[in-house]
Amino acid sequence: MKIKLDPRTILSHPIIYTTYQKIVGGYRARQLFVENNVKIKPGQKILDIGCGPGDILEFLPDVDYLGIDLDANYIEQAKKKYGNKGTFKCAGVDGLDLEEANTFDIVISAGVLHHLTDEQCFNLFKIAKKALKPDGRFISFDGCYIPNQNKISEYFLKKDRGQFVRTQPEYERLTKSYFAKVDSTIDESYFFIPYTSIIMDCKKA
Repeated sequence: MKIKLDPRTILSHPIIYTTYQKIVGGYRARQLFVENNVKIKPGQKILDIGCGPGDILEFLPDVDYLGIDLDANYIEQAKKKYGNKGTFKCAGVDGLDLEEANTFDIVISAGVLHHLTDEQCFNLFKIAKKALKPDGRFISFDGCYIPNQNKISEYFLKKDRGQFVRTQPEYERLTKSYFAKVDSTIDESYFFIPYTSIIMDCKKA
């Protein structure tokens, strides 16, 4: 009897997920994302929606960090490894009630939007907008389809666990429903493998 292993199921294990990310360059991509795009300053208040096992904390300075993820296994691993560096909560974007309104300097969503339907994206944006200070920033990082895309990059995107990989205009259209200013950048250099990413830097006004 043949046993079929679904990579999407295997990657739900936090240690295997982290190992896979290191192999394909996801660790490096997060580091470059933090250094080049997020540019967090020590002491800032950060909300990370879809924080996974919290590996982004490897690259952050000393900040007031709250990580949220739907996967209880990821949150458990994050608490074990980074519990002294931040606070973690097991929750999804659907119906999440964020009590701390208008207090966060930056809201991060790395590798999340392409897992969400349009309606779920709207819920995430609503949470992020509510959480941010008036001059705060929402910053996302996701796989993206582009014209004349590298075939290997396109293959990896089609095999991604996230079933809602979009084009740059589609991501922008969704985000502009909640944020007045949206600056998007396409990058193909952050990973070790051919992979196209979109980075969006958004503000309320």
